[in-house]
Amino acid sequence: MLIAKNPTCCSEDDILSLEEKYGLSFSEQYISFLKKYNGGYTPNTRAKAGRSSTDILYFYGTGSNEYSFDKLDSEEWKEMELVPIACDTFGNYFVMDRTGAVLFCDHEKGFATKLIAEDFKKFVSLCKSKEIDERTRRTIEEREAALIAAGRGHVITDGLRKIWQDEYNKYINMIQEKVVL
Repeated sequence: MLIAKNPTCCSEDDILSLEEKYGLSFSEQYISFLKKYNGGYTPNTRAKAGRSSTDILYFYGTGSNEYSFDKLDSEEWKEMELVPIACDTFGNYFVMDRTGAVLFCDHEKGFATKLIAEDFKKFVSLCKSKEIDERTRRTIEEREAALIAAGRGHVITDGLRKIWQDEYNKYINMIQEKVVL
């Protein structure tokens, strides 16, 4: 699995605070992940569970990151004896239970869970990523020139330029690295 790790660090104190907040003890595998990556963005990553699969948008981290544990309602999760560790683009969660198993949690089905992996390391091994396409790092001008050269200049609109700019801003400095536990 590839990840663009969070720029902030996750300390021992942060981990102890999270464990207390959720009433769970994390596995050494997950603690290692938090210390090394502190969560992060995972573009083009899919998690497979049996015959179904979904994307993984982001792994939660500590601090002022966009997807921070601080932005979650820990009391609700604590009651379910689960801790959310990641989410997909549809608002579903990947959660860890007391045993360290990773489950898919479907918010549209009353937070029904489905086992994905017995532990975090196995979960990471089931996640497959593709590198960010180099085209997402092209400027608006480069994209316009490519479409015009292909005879498709007529499809260029201000709305398309905005989409290109947002994509460029998101990916231009993103560095993906292989998750190693």
